[in-house]
This record gives sequence, structure tokens and C-alpha cells, in this order.
Amino acid sequence: MLTKEFIKKVKESNEDWDVELADKCIYIKIGRTYYCSVRTDETYAVDTRYGDFYETSETDKEKLFKLCVEYASTPIEEREDRLSDIERAILENVEGINYIARDRDNNLYAYKDKPTKDSYGWKVNNNIDDYIKLNKNLFSFIKWENQEPTEIIDLLEAD
Repeated sequence: MLTKEFIKKVKESNEDWDVELADKCIYIKIGRTYYCSVRTDETYAVDTRYGDFYETSETDKEKLFKLCVEYASTPIEEREDRLSDIERAILENVEGINYIARDRDNNLYAYKDKPTKDSYGWKVNNNIDDYIKLNKNLFSFIKWENQEPTEIIDLLEAD
């Protein structure tokens, strides 16, 4: 479940509930009263030890707990939108690139034509105009282990 989807479902479940993001946690509260929290950097980390959680109705407790468990059991890499705003802007504004792939040494490249994978990296012809090196901190979901390069059109349509 995406973080934004979790927050939306919490608010839809009870219009009085509010959400606060702080310290790698999502806190569910009403005013200054906290009911529970879920870690954003760990899986299966739900905290219901807040006294007011036990004071709320069984129906609200059940709804809130189920939502928290669903979010907490989502793998961390699946909790956020696939593309950041910066990544989306790069893909939408750099002309002439159609593929992205990460080499064994973690370097990231964007290619005009579809590259092929060898034992060390992805290759295209040696024309410098056919590929560009990108910051390796971008597109963290693109891995060396991927068997095919990632098509940019697929990224833009999936997000």
C-alpha cells in the first residue's frame, strides 16, 4: 500500500483522525491525542501502546489496526510512488533517451537505443551521443540484477 493511500484510508475511516509524519513514523491522532503509529522505514512495525487506542470503540480499533497492519506489511520499496518528482522531471524533459539501466558497479545510464547486457554492464554502440550517465542515487528501483533495461515510456505510464 502506498503511503498516500494509507493516509487517505485512515482519514476516510474516521473523519476525526488526523495523520502526522515525524521521526520515520506515521502517527494517527485526534488533536493532541495519539492512538497508534506505524514505522515508515521498517516492515511489521505497528505501535498501539498508546492508552487512548484502547479507549476508542472496538469498531474504530479494528478498522485502524487492520489499516496499520496492511500498510506495515507492505514492503518498504512499494510504499512510495515509483518516481520522485525529480525523476519524473528528468524523464519528461530529456529528449532522445528511451531506456535506463544500472551497471554492475552501480553506475546509472540512460540510452537512446536498447542496450544489451554483458557481464559488467550495458552496452550500445560507442557513439557518445547515444547514452548519458545519470546520478547513481536516482531510480533506486532500477537494479543491476534486472534482465532487461527499463523503458522510460513504461515508467511514465506506470506512475
